[in-house]
Amino acid sequence: MRFLEVFKRRFLLMHVSRIPVWADYRWVFVLALIALVSGASLDSSESGTTASYLAGLLITILFFASVLVHELAHAALARFEGVDVLEIVLHPFGGLARLRHEPETPRAEFCIAAAGPAASFALALLFVGLMAIASAVDALLFSKLLFMLATFNFLICVFNLFPGYPLDGGRLLRAYLWRSGRDINEATILTGRCGQVIGGMFVLVGLFLAVFRADFFTGFWMILIGLFLYDAAASIIKETRKLARVRLMDVMMLPVAVAPDANLLYFVDHILPINRQAVFPVAKDHQLFGMLLLEDLKAVPRERWHQTLVQNVMRAVTREQFIDMTASVSDARAQMRENGIGAVGVLDNDGQLVGFLGGGVIRRQTAR
Repeated sequence: MRFLEVFKRRFLLMHVSRIPVWADYRWVFVLALIALVSGASLDSSESGTTASYLAGLLITILFFASVLVHELAHAALARFEGVDVLEIVLHPFGGLARLRHEPETPRAEFCIAAAGPAASFALALLFVGLMAIASAVDALLFSKLLFMLATFNFLICVFNLFPGYPLDGGRLLRAYLWRSGRDINEATILTGRCGQVIGGMFVLVGLFLAVFRADFFTGFWMILIGLFLYDAAASIIKETRKLARVRLMDVMMLPVAVAPDANLLYFVDHILPINRQAVFPVAKDHQLFGMLLLEDLKAVPRERWHQTLVQNVMRAVTREQFIDMTASVSDARAQMRENGIGAVGVLDNDGQLVGFLGGGVIRRQTAR
């Protein structure tokens, strides 16, 4: 039992742009297995056994490097959309970029999900071009190696576009359903069901290959992938249903309110540097007056900030800007999407501001 626990432990591979990249010991086993299979497929009288297995090791390392590039593409787009990336985990069936929270809009979800397959497809085209060059100079072993890398990356692209969560295609489908008016939790559960169906299909195809075609290696591998997808989709459905029952008061943060009679210069110099949000509630004595959006400050010349009051720039309070503290998280998120602000103030039974949800984060500006 202790051996299995050690086998599942993770170890740190590297940091990429301050993002930790982890792998577990199962990943090492799969890396060695793929290296042996790749070396056997490359073995030929022209290259010799030793060169073939060394090439197999190289192709396996480049394959997992391609998987890492796939996940880094997700991470780059997530950061661009203002979502922090906690870590990247390489596992026997690919990789996973873990985000601090879900994207706040369907567009952001779509862009982040599409980045991975796009990166894999671009790598496939790159390796095809390099393969053509290798073939032109009669470097047959390198040509075979590059062909396998191009094929691997193309298959990663196609596989991830299957419309079932947690695959990228499932996230693209979820973004479409979300954009079409579905609640994000409902869209997640629907795409999770699709992921379970896809996982079940992989298991059935794997059984067919193993039993009727005597292709035990491919069949066994497809069964493992199918079970992994099914289990991941089931976990997502369970987690989403649990989240739908969570009350807003359990996850809301304390409001960082701006007084309506404060001037913009005071806000920019004293509040904004400490709280890097894109939206702030405007309140005094716990009474909500409206919302201050950073994008609305652009209409005010900088030289007038010291004489312009927050109440003259804020968006006056409307019913869509606040929600009762007993509401669910899913209700709050739906209201955040509909009010065009991406944030809501949380009021108690007396109508006082006691919490805040959303607001996003300010994207880092590139240096000029």
